Amino acid sequence: PPTVRPPDPTPAPRAPDIALEREKKLKEQRERERDLEEARQEKKREAVKEAARKAAQEKKELEARRRAEEEAEDRREAQQKAQADARRKKEAEARQQAEAKQAEARKEAEARQAEARKAEAKARADAAAAASAAAAKQAAADRAATLKRMQGLAGASGDDGASGNAQRSSGPSGSYGGRVAAAVRPNVVFPDADLVSGNPGAEFDVRLAPDGTIVGTPRLVKSSGLPAWDQAALRALQKTEKLPRDIDGRVPSALIVQLKPKR
Repeated sequence: PPTVRPPDPTPAPRAPDIALEREKKLKEQRERERDLEEARQEKKREAVKEAARKAAQEKKELEARRRAEEEAEDRREAQQKAQADARRKKEAEARQQAEAKQAEARKEAEARQAEARKAEAKARADAAAAASAAAAKQAAADRAATLKRMQGLAGASGDDGASGNAQRSSGPSGSYGGRVAAAVRPNVVFPDADLVSGNPGAEFDVRLAPDGTIVGTPRLVKSSGLPAWDQAALRALQKTEKLPRDIDGRVPSALIVQLKPKR
């Protein structure tokens, strides 16, 4: 058999080779460290980029949410404003309708009040006219009765041709009117007498006591047509207070006295 011979031993490196080998290893180690550093830097850069991307994405999403919320808020405000406008419009229409109804009610009430006032005024006017007519009628009746009583109720007619003692004993004498005028005229105060057209007379129903004292307030039975003269004549009678006796010494219990503004 062939003879097996062991390998030749590795020759020990020489000093220069050892230095080269060490330098080579250091270089490789530095390259590996550089590669690792570059890898770390790249990873760091990638992490920064990823963080920036995420931050941008988050910012984008946040901005989108903000815009969405603002749009939603704008829609809510628009809806609330529309509802408020609709409510105000409805309330305004309701107020207008209520005011229109109130105005119509006031108009109807005023119309009713006007009709009521008109009816009341007509009723008062009718009542006043009726009262005036009744008063005039009563005054005429009282005047006629007074004249009749003055002419004598015992059978004398009061005509110019009447005869008998009744007329002479019941009525005043023919001169008594002059006596009464003479007593009343000094108490007349009416400065406008000269301005009066004509000489209209006012007739009063005067009641007398047996001594001639005027009893109560003389009653106007026929107006002169001049209210100022009617009042002046009444004041003159009231101021006179007492009328004279007739030629026979007697005083009639009732008398129609006619007074005129001019003598």
